[in-house]
Amino acid sequence: MERRKYIAIVSAAAVVIVVAVCVYLAQLSATVAGNLMTSVDEISRHDVETIEGTLNNCYARLGSVADRLEVYDVQTVHEAQEQLNLEAASSAMFNAVYLMEADGTLYSSSYVCLGADEHAYDELMEDGREHFAMLYDDENGRLETTKESLIFGIRLPDTEIGGRTFVAMLARSDLSTISSQLVIESFDGQGVSSVVNARGYYIVSASPATDLAGRDNFYDTLEAGRIDDGVTVEDIRRNIAAGESFVINCTTSAGEDLVMSFAPVAGTEWSFIMTVPTEVFSQRFAPFIAMTVGMLGAMVAVISVMLAVIYRFMRQSIQARAEAVARTEFLSNMSHEIRTPLNGIIGLNHLMERHVDDATAMRDYVNRLGKAAQYLLSLVNDILDMSKLQAGKVDLTSEPFDVNALVDNVCEMQRGPMADRGIRFELSRTVEHPWLRGDEVRLSQVLMNILSNAVKFTPEDGRITMKVHEAVYASGNEAVLTVSIADTGCGMTKEFAEHVFDAFTQERNRNSDSQKGTGLGMSISYLLMTQMGGSITVESEPGCGSCFTVIVTLPTVANGDGSTPAQAPSLISSSVESAEGVGGSERAEKVEAEVAETAEAVEAPGAPGAVRAVSSPSGAEAARVPVEILVAEDNELNADIISSILTEEGFSITVAENGEEAVRLFSESPVGHFAAILMDAQMPVMDGYEASRAIRDLKRADAKTVRIFACTASTFAEDRNRAPASGMDDFLSKPLNVTVMLQKLEAVRKSGAS
Repeated sequence: MERRKYIAIVSAAAVVIVVAVCVYLAQLSATVAGNLMTSVDEISRHDVETIEGTLNNCYARLGSVADRLEVYDVQTVHEAQEQLNLEAASSAMFNAVYLMEADGTLYSSSYVCLGADEHAYDELMEDGREHFAMLYDDENGRLETTKESLIFGIRLPDTEIGGRTFVAMLARSDLSTISSQLVIESFDGQGVSSVVNARGYYIVSASPATDLAGRDNFYDTLEAGRIDDGVTVEDIRRNIAAGESFVINCTTSAGEDLVMSFAPVAGTEWSFIMTVPTEVFSQRFAPFIAMTVGMLGAMVAVISVMLAVIYRFMRQSIQARAEAVARTEFLSNMSHEIRTPLNGIIGLNHLMERHVDDATAMRDYVNRLGKAAQYLLSLVNDILDMSKLQAGKVDLTSEPFDVNALVDNVCEMQRGPMADRGIRFELSRTVEHPWLRGDEVRLSQVLMNILSNAVKFTPEDGRITMKVHEAVYASGNEAVLTVSIADTGCGMTKEFAEHVFDAFTQERNRNSDSQKGTGLGMSISYLLMTQMGGSITVESEPGCGSCFTVIVTLPTVANGDGSTPAQAPSLISSSVESAEGVGGSERAEKVEAEVAETAEAVEAPGAPGAVRAVSSPSGAEAARVPVEILVAEDNELNADIISSILTEEGFSITVAENGEEAVRLFSESPVGHFAAILMDAQMPVMDGYEASRAIRDLKRADAKTVRIFACTASTFAEDRNRAPASGMDDFLSKPLNVTVMLQKLEAVRKSGAS
């Protein structure tokens, strides 16, 4: 009956999570669709600026030709044509250059004269514009070519040559010469750009299927398909003729869904068109959506595993009263450890929904999500390892490994944390035979647990000493490997040292409270060494540091290949290596290093006593009278997320990283400065309950009236009962419901305003 009830609860939770994921993905898709048109339009405008820059370059080159005519001081029209001929012959851009007289007569670089009645290019300058560009068209008059060409024209200040006044200069350029400069790739080559004139004929196109000889017309293509949202081809004609920018959705005659963005090209009757298949946007957002689904799926799996493990411990702890007490403590710790990164994930999800179109912010949020997920993974790995070891289901491997390489790898993975804290590291080793046979991965895990703990509990400018000693039996077939790691950290009491290898054990003091985790590391290490037939012991004294010693007997092998060595290996004796000199092997397990680094980034709250002030918003939000909120939170990630959310809602935030700092900040603030306090319950130095009592006991007018919200991942009944007993006004459980939190704080804002 109990099993069926448990399965029903888990199934209901899974259904709720799946529904929540579906709703979130639907909202994400709607947001993406809403930003689709804007994104395409912005990219199209940028591409138009590039094309306009190319055209302006052509105008500038034509202007330089006119300037050189003045420099050469030509006196006759023939001399001017000779100079134009030289310019055309030496130019990679222009095939022919023309001077246009005030009456419309054209004089070409090929010594041809075209009367005003033979062309209409002079009409293009009549509207007062300074330049134009157009597709060569017989209707405007033949210019000594049958090739697809572009005609450029610029207005000249009245220039007299040989008794004639010239008002403009024209140039002809083969379309093949300049078309590549007018075609813009977008969306990794999947976006097709083109330029059409007001009549719908293509000037250039990125599509090789487009006929630029006048047989393909853009409007005919639209007529053959379907345009969404009630837009007609005539509407598009009018918008292009009027030089409007707009975006449409359409479907081709072949059934392909497209997004088209139109933008006018300044100084021409052209319109730039960027055509992007709708599926491109689905492809671009698919990785993010897949990542989101995967992460949420991983969360469901992690929670399911955690629930299964918790259920197992619940069943085992029913047998005795002492075990029942241990079960309650374990569930409380696990609830807090799980809910803390979940709170970060939910808060980041809220921010991602609001900033889905901000690529920079999204990258930062996704990075934070990854850190929280990695921390959840480390919790699961610890619990699974513990469960397997207790059940005797961990199979140790027996493979040759290099003792020196193993030690180097372990040291290398802690090099960064030690350097960041200025910890001095000394390594000495006496290794008679470097190659042994055993489980290198599990032995590395044991040493890594010990060394990482030493780094965590050693203060800045402290010292860690690691000694490696190997003694080979007379037979030469076995060796005793002894590794001791000593630190100058906070140390342990005698009572705690006796239970340091028990599961879920962490000593609570001012130096250790800032270190988060399951308390399984030493227990896992102890069980692993026991299964290897070795031992692990500890010597410690409060305030003087600790020393852990690992001893294990392993078979010897020769050079890792099982052959007998020709001579005895060299002896490394009494060698001392600094932290900077530890040789890191390239065979270091990169994945394990990344997990350790990520977990530390998530766990480390910073030095106790540090306070961060978050500035209030600017602009329109700052026009409101800011409401000051004190956030007492020791987890840096959660503090940053809460601060970001509240700052965007117009609140001014101050962050304290422990309860003692929260009391100090409140006591030093002016009366009435803080309208509310978000108080985490479990914090180093002073927890939230003690801090709340201390604030209520202060001799100041607002000590009894300031709103204090318990904001904690511990949600058992006893925790809820402690909140009001400590002087707290309300309770916000982690993971935080952002909507509920904002509603409560908005009520505080309104009550203060009234």
